[in-house]
Amino acid sequence: MLEEFTLGSEVRRVVKPRNKGIIMILDTLSHPIECLGLEERAPYIDYAKIGWGLPLLLKEDELKKRITHYLAHNVDVGFGGTMMELASIKGKARELLDKSWEIGFNIAEISSGIIDIPLKDRLELAEYARDLGFKVTFEVGKKDPSMRLPMRDIIRDIRAALNSGVVWKVIIEGREFGRSSIIFDENGNLRVHSFSSLISIFNHENLIFEAPLIKQHVELIKRLGSNVNLGNIKIGDVLSLESLRLGVRGDTFLISPRKGLADGSPSEKFVIYILRQFGPMSASEIKEKTGLPYRTIYKALKDLRDKELAKHLSLKGKSSIWAPSPPQKSEYI
Repeated sequence: MLEEFTLGSEVRRVVKPRNKGIIMILDTLSHPIECLGLEERAPYIDYAKIGWGLPLLLKEDELKKRITHYLAHNVDVGFGGTMMELASIKGKARELLDKSWEIGFNIAEISSGIIDIPLKDRLELAEYARDLGFKVTFEVGKKDPSMRLPMRDIIRDIRAALNSGVVWKVIIEGREFGRSSIIFDENGNLRVHSFSSLISIFNHENLIFEAPLIKQHVELIKRLGSNVNLGNIKIGDVLSLESLRLGVRGDTFLISPRKGLADGSPSEKFVIYILRQFGPMSASEIKEKTGLPYRTIYKALKDLRDKELAKHLSLKGKSSIWAPSPPQKSEYI
């Protein structure tokens, strides 16, 4: 009955089963399975990750009971990459996958966040997991901030995973604290350059951003829209996150994608973001800021002009200058 009063009705929220707008919760076994409130929250949770190697601490029948409870509520269940890395050290990664499938897990995470596992070996494990029946996630990034990888290595790994044909989503490491990671600094604030680099190259619908903090939910929804994929969410934050997605909370009130931008290319989103951050710029200045090829920049500018998001300024004695059109309240980039 109350649905007719929903203020965020313009938001195109994808319902389950879905391939975007994913919510992955981090289950730390801090509550008995019966106390998780899945009856109310399950429609908004796509999968639960039992992290930190915690499945090793439960008796097998208790672990099966927990997995079965999730699956009965149409929530997929995966284990964290730490377990896979531990098994890899012992040379038993495939045995772990076999056993995990037998127990009932249906999502497998392949990572190299603590130890160094060659990319080729990780991709082979991903293929093996896919062949068993798993939906495969591939996490990139290091857990130790002092071992932070260069962005070129992150991009290489993401590209290889997405091109493999066996990986469902790539997880951008954010840890359970949401700080000192690939796209968040030590205070949990967005590293704009790193974030912009990723979304200018990859379709964000193929990525899951681990973002456990409320301010990170707000930031990513404003930038990428209501159907951004988010991970490491506390189960107690699931309903509040959904209200943020629907634009019925103050931080994202009535937010909805401006027509044409939601389906725009990563380069369009990157270019309009740069214009709004730094003001009117020439194509050469945009290239200096973004590193994008001129052909990509000119196409993005043309598409943005057609959508009335950017305008061309002719200034005497200067190069052609582009400027952002005045933003509307419904925009999120």
